[in-house]
Amino acid sequence: MKKWLIPLLLVFTLGACGNDEETVVEETKRALPDAVTEVYADYQTALESGDAEALAAIDYAGRLTDIPATGAVTRQLAPGDIYESWVNEEEDVAFLVHEMVDQDGNPLPNRLSKVAVKEGDDWSLVITPTALPEDVIAEVGELLIGIQANEYGVNAEANARLAEVPEDEAGPIYDRVNAQTDYTALEADNNVFLLMAETLTVEENQAIMADYFKAYETWYTAATEDPIEYIEVLDPLKTKLEEAIDGFDEQLVDPSFG
Repeated sequence: MKKWLIPLLLVFTLGACGNDEETVVEETKRALPDAVTEVYADYQTALESGDAEALAAIDYAGRLTDIPATGAVTRQLAPGDIYESWVNEEEDVAFLVHEMVDQDGNPLPNRLSKVAVKEGDDWSLVITPTALPEDVIAEVGELLIGIQANEYGVNAEANARLAEVPEDEAGPIYDRVNAQTDYTALEADNNVFLLMAETLTVEENQAIMADYFKAYETWYTAATEDPIEYIEVLDPLKTKLEEAIDGFDEQLVDPSFG
């Protein structure tokens, strides 16, 4: 999955737990609450129409949504179907992986993801960058134990389809793929959760990532004075983001499970 964001290199070799008997863990798959599905549908509608106000109503941060709303319309991108989802036992935190589609509704190779949080009776999506609390980060980490980013972050069928497109037709399609990759600058980088998975279950790492999201939010807030200019000058802004979050990956602790 192509990403411009500085990758958090989280390749850990986990040693054996010292138990000769293999432990079988039964996992209960929880259905996504209807309320989350409804909020996601509202998210789709808001981006398809570029409605920043409607987007703000379901955004966890609830502000600065003119950027993703403008970006979606300008780049002719929209959220597609939910591909996979996970919900915690308390049913107050969920994680969604969803397709992105072009103006004709065709899924693009790179999928995006969303964290959903329930506060009181209402669910919201983490769309624009915000300072996430450590307990939410921890819950997502638990949900994603054993998840492989490349299995969920890339639509293999869409990727294979592009490989079969005649060369003279491929350029515009790959431009759309690259536009989607840039799109992660217009929303919170929830895909970082897929890259980290169970690393987020380490308490020290939760504190580090809380600071990471604060840095991301600070960068985003400073970059949103003019939505159009923001979209036109993504490259230097991405460089500034890389500088803002530089070093967080070096602070992370290797998770240990026995």
